[in-house]
Amino acid sequence: MEDITTPREKILKKVRASLLNKFAFHFPDVDQESEVFHFPEQDIAVNFAKKFTSQGGGFVFCHNAFDFNENLIMFLEKRGIKHLVCQETELSKEMQNLGLQVEPAYGEDADKEAVLVSAEALISRSGAVMLSSQSTGYDLFAGRGTLLIQAKLSRLAPDMKQAMVLLKNRYGARLPSLFTFVHGPAKIVGGNREDIKSPDFRKELIVFLVNDK
Repeated sequence: MEDITTPREKILKKVRASLLNKFAFHFPDVDQESEVFHFPEQDIAVNFAKKFTSQGGGFVFCHNAFDFNENLIMFLEKRGIKHLVCQETELSKEMQNLGLQVEPAYGEDADKEAVLVSAEALISRSGAVMLSSQSTGYDLFAGRGTLLIQAKLSRLAPDMKQAMVLLKNRYGARLPSLFTFVHGPAKIVGGNREDIKSPDFRKELIVFLVNDK
């Protein structure tokens, strides 16, 4: 029978197969010499995963929204996390529909909590995640415990220039007032590009990349 799998599907399957062990990643076929903006879309996803995990982050590829829900629930159960902290209305509703306990602010036990936010953009060249004041307050993603980021494949950009194009297409002239770039569990870069580092910044930082195309 003729193989009708598209090139995108083949690459996405390769990414997920490489990420079955979700916190140990090896991409032997990645060309580390080429410029990121020359990569086709599928290779940009692989390059982002490689860059992000090299900075201490965890990466989970999800084929669709249902796969994201399943992976998220499995992660929470494995870590013994009892409830999520989320300030995004729609995302909170989605989680509540799954039967998860969602709160808008931290409780008393950070070990049993995880913050859930959505990414504005992912930047392949640097392995950075762009968050904004549109999704959550600074006190949540610059705090303690575990940070979980839901990111859509359609928001993956090769570099900062293309990420800003995505944002302008989404928001027009009404961009969020503050952007923050997360590079790993112990490093964020604020809107003034000042690095904020701490060995205790995050116990764990996980990006769930959801194929929404």
